[in-house]
Amino acid sequence: MPSAARAAKNESLFREVNERILELEDAFGPTPQPALAGFVCECSQIDCTSKVEMTTDEYRDVRTRPVQFVVVPGHVDPDHERVVFRTDRFVVVEKFGAAGEIAADEAPE
Repeated sequence: MPSAARAAKNESLFREVNERILELEDAFGPTPQPALAGFVCECSQIDCTSKVEMTTDEYRDVRTRPVQFVVVPGHVDPDHERVVFRTDRFVVVEKFGAAGEIAADEAPE
């Protein structure tokens, strides 16, 4: 398992990618029904290439707290995060301890 600092930095990088995906989805305008978008798994595994399917509103809800990240089921790092919400498509985790502090510090203002 990666250190708390490495885990938080990996997840923050993946979160930045997802923020760009969200901006692109928003640029295309609203869809007639809640459509699923393909976001990047924000887990601490640097070699992860898994996609997380969720609506843009679901992603926005996760991002209301800077210490929350979205991961695919099975990618939870219990050493640095706890599950706060789970669906069949994704898991929302919350960083705690040093990893939570780093994630909060790196969050955009």
